[in-house]
Amino acid sequence: MGAIRLSGFVLFVMQASSAMAQTCNTYVVPSIAGGFTQRTFIDFSGVQPGGNAASLLSSKGVSISNYPISAGPVPRTFVPSNVALGSGSLDMKVSAYNGSGSIQSSEISTNDVFKYASVRTVLKSSGVPGVVEGNFFYLNDNQEIDWEILTSTTLTSSPNVPAGIWATNQGVVPGTPSTHVTVPFTFDPSQGYHEYRIDWAIDATTFYIDGVQKARLTSNVPTQAGHWIWNSWSNGDPNWSNGPPKANSITHIRSIDIYKGFTSTRSGNLCNI
Repeated sequence: MGAIRLSGFVLFVMQASSAMAQTCNTYVVPSIAGGFTQRTFIDFSGVQPGGNAASLLSSKGVSISNYPISAGPVPRTFVPSNVALGSGSLDMKVSAYNGSGSIQSSEISTNDVFKYASVRTVLKSSGVPGVVEGNFFYLNDNQEIDWEILTSTTLTSSPNVPAGIWATNQGVVPGTPSTHVTVPFTFDPSQGYHEYRIDWAIDATTFYIDGVQKARLTSNVPTQAGHWIWNSWSNGDPNWSNGPPKANSITHIRSIDIYKGFTSTRSGNLCNI
């Protein structure tokens, strides 16, 4: 019988699922001293169009955003109708822009706040240019961690924005620069699902794709509790999002896995994650 070859992502998912079958008192990330005592897993792989996205998210402690941002060049509005259940995914839409008004965008956020976490999001990026796909921690502009895909510059640079995915710690002191790294993609993120992970610990933020470390930032590490947020948006800024999109953009999220409740002492049944 021939050997069975598994892609790195499939093998990684199989390894992660073994922790799900156990009773775990402390979830352990080997590179982080201590561990996490709480887990929230949101699986969208079995959902179908027409289901109640707000109800499903609410049952997991997540809310759909509904508010405008006037900053431009073009204002944007996060509207609940742009968050919907698709075929095996949570679909986050940025509507095609018709040239007037605000850009209709989408966002979800945890209801609770927490300090230190390991958050893993399995998603397929949109192939429509002109959109920012954010997966990030946020309390305020000086307590923020970003792992962001810019769909206009995933594989090819624009005149103002280098290609790749952005790992960022915003400056913890107002007026100071951020710490960031742009990581080149080794694949087209719009062609399949991949896991995008952030580990936030006392001394560093570490960024992974499909379980492989891509960046580690040790300055401007946030020190306060805040929300975790996922969004898709555009404001037509040539120095960031580009766009606005000329067609509907859909970001597909298959699952969200949040480890929180940080403890400096590991106890009980330990599960490596």
